[in-house]
Amino acid sequence: MSFRKLILGNREVGIEFERKRIRNINVRVRRDGTLYCSLPYYAKTDEAVAFIISKQDYLLKAIDNVVNEEKTKSLSRQYVDGEIFMVLGNPYVLKVVPAAKNSCRAEDGIITLEVTNTGDYRTKYITYEKWRRRCIRSLIVDLCNEMYPWFEKRGVAMPKKITLGDYKSFWGECFAKRGELKFSYRLFEKDRELIRYVVAHEFAHFLEPNHSSRFWAVVGEIIPDYKVLRKRLNSNK
Repeated sequence: MSFRKLILGNREVGIEFERKRIRNINVRVRRDGTLYCSLPYYAKTDEAVAFIISKQDYLLKAIDNVVNEEKTKSLSRQYVDGEIFMVLGNPYVLKVVPAAKNSCRAEDGIITLEVTNTGDYRTKYITYEKWRRRCIRSLIVDLCNEMYPWFEKRGVAMPKKITLGDYKSFWGECFAKRGELKFSYRLFEKDRELIRYVVAHEFAHFLEPNHSSRFWAVVGEIIPDYKVLRKRLNSNK
């Protein structure tokens, strides 16, 4: 896989390219407004870029539709009793409770959001987000520590920095030269098996920088069913 940015119309659009055993170049719009382009092994990336540019009017309209749809979903969330939130791959029902201090927890299919003002949207949003980010950061750090001994035996140094952010164009990213791993907070909605795959995928880049056959062999040693997980992870960006 490779990722690059391209100017379409008057805007910059991120595009991920992946070579597959297919005959034609295909392009689809992801939920975050970026593009995913699959192309035959024999096709040049420049051919795919030319194809995308030839379809830019259609693609830009499709991107706008997706982005607007996602904004509508976001705005429709009010943090009130009964709303459904995905927590590590499972649906949880929100319960808002008045309390002396703001906090959040999840158990038995229920997210209990305790806030000083149950009618204040911003308070509920910030309290939930702080909890969500803390949970996914803790899980990812735990998975990194769990996975590291396998890589340590192969000469990989422990990452100097593990960063999480509101990244929309990727689930994880490795900066091998500076010993840094980055992950998206969006992983909070995915199940632990998928999150573990993402951590293994990024760790593998410390050994193999590109998505070569050697890279996938490394991933396969840790996650034998990585192909299934990879497909499931990207089926609903």
